[in-house]
Formats: sequence, structure tokens, C-alpha cells
Amino acid sequence: MSSFFVADDKIPITQQSVAIPAENGLNYNATQTIEIQVPPTTKFINPKESYLQFFVSITPDASAGLGKSRFQLDTEIGANVLIKDIRIYDGNRNTLLEEITDYNTMVALKYDYESNESLRNKRALTEGSSTPMVEARGTRGTSESAACNVNHNPYFKPKQSFPDATEFVAADFLKAKVALPLHTGLFQSDKILPLMLLDGLHISITLEDNYRVFRQLDNVLLGRRATLNPIFHSINGSTTTGSLANGSATTAFYLYTENNMITPENCPFVVGEEINCYNASTGVTASFTGPAFPKISQIENDGGLIKLTTQSVTNNTGAALSTDGQWIMYSNSVKRQTSYNNTYTIENVELVLEEVMMPSNYESSMMARMREGGSLAYDFLSVTNYRFSQLVSDRVANIRIPIDNSRCKSILCVPTDADVYTQAELLSGDQTNATYKVFHNNTRDLFHYSGRSGMVGIADHISNYQFVYDGKSNPARRVECEKVGNKTSIAQQQLIELDKALSSAGIDTHSMRKYNENFVIGRALALGSGVYDARNKDFVLQVNYQEANAPSKAKLWKNYVYHLRRLVIKGDSVMVEI
Repeated sequence: MSSFFVADDKIPITQQSVAIPAENGLNYNATQTIEIQVPPTTKFINPKESYLQFFVSITPDASAGLGKSRFQLDTEIGANVLIKDIRIYDGNRNTLLEEITDYNTMVALKYDYESNESLRNKRALTEGSSTPMVEARGTRGTSESAACNVNHNPYFKPKQSFPDATEFVAADFLKAKVALPLHTGLFQSDKILPLMLLDGLHISITLEDNYRVFRQLDNVLLGRRATLNPIFHSINGSTTTGSLANGSATTAFYLYTENNMITPENCPFVVGEEINCYNASTGVTASFTGPAFPKISQIENDGGLIKLTTQSVTNNTGAALSTDGQWIMYSNSVKRQTSYNNTYTIENVELVLEEVMMPSNYESSMMARMREGGSLAYDFLSVTNYRFSQLVSDRVANIRIPIDNSRCKSILCVPTDADVYTQAELLSGDQTNATYKVFHNNTRDLFHYSGRSGMVGIADHISNYQFVYDGKSNPARRVECEKVGNKTSIAQQQLIELDKALSSAGIDTHSMRKYNENFVIGRALALGSGVYDARNKDFVLQVNYQEANAPSKAKLWKNYVYHLRRLVIKGDSVMVEI
């Protein structure tokens, strides 16, 4: 009969946090590289409990004549959007342990599907993302948006004193502190990593371009969720006498209390912002003269309604701005610009490591075994990005993926929009060179253009797809996608395949609500603890676009192959088996 108590080797350990500052400067701007050298004196770490922390501040374009508006970093992934590429070397920089290109796209993929209310709230507290706020809730049936946080945004100050006649300027933006977990294989491992055997670590982080990281609030944009915007009420607070007749002038625009516009604090517009109106019923955009776009000079509460005071403008639309609740108000500050160049600055970058203090006898025993010819193997789940360009005219795409990994888990293919946009076009979404339209004839949101072009996947009238590798078609029949491709419904089999691929990649699929805003094709190459050897295989993704509507965008396919890597440490050498 065996005893309940079993003798086992237990090692008493303690932990402490160690902050390693960046080595090549205090401040960083777009496209620069952050270098962090972790010394071997930090002998053992718990990688998964480590994180990157820094301050980030937004500097709006101060060019003369530009209208004002509120800006923030990406709604869903926050300050993770600032990291373009990341590379991890051993302490001597002789061996590349891990490299992830288009890191922010990979994080967007993970966060869009590994998402629930608790995770989103936690990320908003530490990573600079946003969550839906009660103060910005819609009342006209619009879809929920997290990009409407006016009162509790980490990137700009809330307005609290009204009437407000002070123009919104750079000083109104805040310096936000963020703490980001590193979503690399090494730093997501829950196994103790012996840095002393690697002579430390060297981490190189390349920052993203300015034009890709900023977002305007959804409830000021015509092209995002227009029915969530403020609604024109009248020019004098009365629905009976407050229409703005064609040819008439006004200096005031009152807002309906719909969409929670009940106090000036909730108003998404700022003093100095240029606005315009759009009729949701007729599709007519308002036109003004003297000047062409009303510019807000004061925001206040008047008789229970929000009043926007502007300089005198004359209605030149050819029709009256009626009080029937059909005229949606939106920001024109960025939309009308050909150039709008916000910038960001990162300060005081530190890598905070959770150092594990092992007993001296354990260290001595490990080093003795290494000197006697022993070796240490350390497995971790990593990812490699294989990119492929597709022309907008390609109706049939054969995407060859040169996978050279011996222990693959799954592949996640993200067809991102490869069209070239200015920062103004990316911010406003519905410029002349429009970003990808997520929905067609969307009566709930009216319009829904992508605000994350180049970072998320687009379906763009895809018909079906199929992988071909090892001389076989996988799955045996093509996966139909025409419903999601035509933006009408869900493609069931595609989501089943994607769910399996996400699970094999170590991503817990808590939500599929972003299936159309971040379209991804997935294939699980192995289930459970299994792996697949993809070396010397002709790996092809066949994608067909055979719908009546032709594809509208060129694409850059970012194919993320999740695989097991092994660090083999023997003597003075460090090798990586991929």
C-alpha cells in the first residue's frame, strides 16, 4: 500500500522584480529602435510575469489652419500598436533566439479573438487600450464601440468646466504610462529561463510609423459608426422654429440628447474642431459658406441641450437642416485634410523582469553538470511571419509559404489591406481614397469603414480557400467563405477551422465578434500536444475571389506559423532548433 505522502525534491525559491532600462537613450520616436541588454547577473527569470513599461505621449499636428480633435492609440491593443518588429538574441548577440515581424498585427489577431469583458478591462488598465463606456452608449441601435471614451481616456484630459471656450491644444493630451506583456514565445513561457547560461539577453524593438498608430473617436467620424454621433437638434433649441433654412445663417448648433448627449462632458467634439452634417435619410452632405466648415468656439449646456457655438455660417446645401433627427454631425477637422501628421514619443523604457532567486547549491549543481558535458534543452511556442503580396486584380491567388519549421502547430493567415494611405485617410476612414468597408448597406451603423487598415485582415469578397501541402488538399473540400466575403453573414466552416487553428496556436478563443473586422484564415497543423514537420513541403494556400463583386484592395498576406522552438545550451554554445 503506497503512502499518501510522497518524497519529492522541492527547491525553496524567492522572487523579486528587476527593472532593466533601455541602453540607447531616454526618448524614442517612430521607426527608431529600442535596445535592451539584460545582464547575465540576472540569473533566472519567470518570463511570463515580465513586462515592458514606458510612458507614451501624443503630439497633435500643430500646422496652421488645421482643425482640432481628440486622438488616441489603437482601441483594441493600445500601446502594443507601437511595436512593429521585435528580435531577441542571446546576451552576446551571436544567436538570434526569436524574431517576430509585424508584431502589432499578431497582437491584434490574438486580442481580437482572445477577448472577453474581463480581459478587455484589464488591458485598458495596463496597456492603454479602451473599453466601452456608459457615458458614450448609443441609443439608436448602433453597434457597441470602445473608441468613444471621452471621460476616462488615458491619452487626453476630460473637459470638466463649462461653458468651455478654450481651444483644445497639445497641452490637453496626457502622458500615459503603460505596462505591456511581451507576446513572444520566450516571454509567454511559464518555465524558468536560465539567463546565466545565455550570457543574458538582448532585445531589439523597432517602433511603428506615426501614420499607423493613431485613432479618432468613433462617435465623431462619419465613416465608422455614424448613428453613434451627435444629432443636430436645431439652431435655437426649438424643434418647431429651429430649422436652418437654405440661405440662412447661424452661429449655434444644438444637439439632441440621443446617444447620451445629456451633458457637455459627454460631447465628443472639442473647441476648435471643424464640423459638418450628413442626412442619414437622403444621403446629402451639408454645405456652408463663410466659412465652408463651422468651427466650434464654445460648448455649453443651454436649456437641457448641448449647444455648440460657431462663427457665423450660411446654409448653402440647397435644402433646410431640419429638426427631424436625420442630420448626423461629424468632425471635419481631419476628413477634409490632405495631410495630418500627428507624432508620438516614448520615454523611460524599462523591461521589468521577475527574477527567481535559486539556492546556491542548485546553481552549483547545474553548472557542474554543464561542465561535465551536459546540455540543457528549453522548448517554447514561437511564431514566424511569412509575407506574400497579392495584386488587387488577382481573382485566384496561389500563396506559397516557404515554411521551414520542424515542429509546427498551426498557421494563421491575415490578408491585410496593402493600399497606401495618408495619416488623414487612416484617421477619418472615409476619405476619397477610402479604407476597406467592413459592411455593406449597414442600417445599424450606416457606414463602417476600417479604422485599422494594414493591421487587420479583410475578407474583400473572398469565395473560398484551401491549403495544399504534402501533396494533399487540406481540408479535403474547399472552405466556403462567400457569406463573410460578401459581408452578409457568417461562414460557419471557416470559423470552425479558425477556432481549431487558434487553439493549436495557444490562443483561447473567447470571442468571434471580430470575425469580419479582422478576417483570418486558419489551419491547425496538429492538435493537442502533436506537431507537424513542414520542412521540404510545398506549402500553398489557394484563395479564390469568384464573386460578382471584384476585390477592392491589394493585400499583404501575413502568414503566422506557430511552432515549437528549442534552445540547446551546451558548454559555451547556444543553438536554436526551429
